Amino acid sequence: MSIIVPGVPSSRATPGIYFNVVLGGPGTSSGAAPLKTVLLGNAYLTAITGSAPTFSLAAGSATVATPYFIASSDDAATYFGRGSELHRMALGTFAQYPDATLYACAVADAAGTAASGVLTFATNANAAFTVRLRLCGNVIDVAVASGDTPTVIATAVTRAILAVPDLPYTAQFSVGAVTLTAKQTGPRGNAVVVDAYFIAAGASIETRITTGSTSSGAGTTGIWSGTATLGSEITLGSGATQDTFANALTAIEPTKYDHIVGACFDATNIGRIVTHINTQAGPTVQLLEQADVCFTGIYDDAVTLATGQNASRLQIAWHLASVLPPPDVAAQVSAARLTGEAFIGVPNALPGEADDPVANLNGCNLATVLMQRAAVDRPLATEIEGALNNGLTPIGESGERPGYGAIVRSVTSRSLSSGQQNYAVRDTSIVTGADYTATYIRAALLTAYRGMKLGTDLPNGNPASRAPRIVTPSMIRSFVYALLVLLEQRGILRDVAANAALLVVEADSVVPGRVNMEIPAEMVPGLNNIAGNVRQLTAV
Repeated sequence: MSIIVPGVPSSRATPGIYFNVVLGGPGTSSGAAPLKTVLLGNAYLTAITGSAPTFSLAAGSATVATPYFIASSDDAATYFGRGSELHRMALGTFAQYPDATLYACAVADAAGTAASGVLTFATNANAAFTVRLRLCGNVIDVAVASGDTPTVIATAVTRAILAVPDLPYTAQFSVGAVTLTAKQTGPRGNAVVVDAYFIAAGASIETRITTGSTSSGAGTTGIWSGTATLGSEITLGSGATQDTFANALTAIEPTKYDHIVGACFDATNIGRIVTHINTQAGPTVQLLEQADVCFTGIYDDAVTLATGQNASRLQIAWHLASVLPPPDVAAQVSAARLTGEAFIGVPNALPGEADDPVANLNGCNLATVLMQRAAVDRPLATEIEGALNNGLTPIGESGERPGYGAIVRSVTSRSLSSGQQNYAVRDTSIVTGADYTATYIRAALLTAYRGMKLGTDLPNGNPASRAPRIVTPSMIRSFVYALLVLLEQRGILRDVAANAALLVVEADSVVPGRVNMEIPAEMVPGLNNIAGNVRQLTAV
């Protein structure tokens, strides 16, 4: 057998152990336990101020395209600005995984147009009522008294919004209008959901304020304008000019981050991340990484995005019309992959991939990701099935925590091979397991064979020499096989003995001192389905 290792040419002169992790074919192995995460998103590095009412948000102290260690969400607020994409992504990460080893790197704002929306009140109140704001998981009630003018109402609503500085937008009022403006520019702000209601005094029924004039039942009306829609949700609108993740990716390149979480959900920037992680995974670099993003648009657009990327090392969470911004969801899904439910407080908590590289994350609860307000925005069962078959990780409702989200099944964006459906690398655990196996064996070989010389084997397969510091292909094969057995005993691999014939170690026929290997590694799959018949029998 002549073994070819792509990416390691015969001319390679630098000593080392170079493993090419082959995903999606015979002999696919089982992966890298994630340890470090880096968040990529926008910061605001100039103070944000307003005059109606007066407010000031301190600028982040970070430098663009520079990675920072983040010990807490407050660190993220200091570096990147409170309520920035990166601060909110850190909040989502630590909510799921308080012990996360987290870094963040600011992507330069493109200095385009910030998304915005206007909530306008008209006519004085003739009775007391409440304006309820449901903003990114926060419920804010603003009391309105009989006789309050639209300007009084708008002022109170604006101040209530500004009192929550972690929100991804600011607020200003003018007469009876409240203008919400995203803290960063660009089209990602158009996915930020805003939601407001009228509640009559002494009642509990919410009347949602829409883009048509909505009555409070107490004289005042409300209406959203300058907004867009996502499913049945109202979002900010008119954000424009896309940023680029290129410089931030270059900045993190020398270091391995097990997970790269992108705030982006456009194909161009996601494609940049995929190119980065594929390059990093090459056998002469061996920085084995995965990426996580989130898309909240409609099903057809989500499928187009996933199949367009079709990348084994990329996960695209899909949470249609999410009440939380997509970057928040991406960060929390990534954290859940690492730690599972360890900090959620549910019975029989699922482990994450940091403890078990091939952990089954089906139904893994998310700490603060909420389900959609309207049932019509929740994917149908057929759409969830279609999403999984097209490389999307759908978010469904938790079975233990009503109203909160859970990972339906953690899958990669790879669903095609040569244009045909192919699920050889469906679950993210396959990639994590493959990387773990490669890293584990490589580390063991580096230690065991440091400073060794390469001998030959006799025709019967035994070493030709037993001299000190001589190792032969057969000896290396036995060593690697023993490592595979250990991984099988840990529940990471299976069928090691059955696949033993596929383990090949041979001296290179051209380059002296080089050994080439084929290492079969079949990971233990998650238990995804149990099917059966419950058959009624007639009593005799």
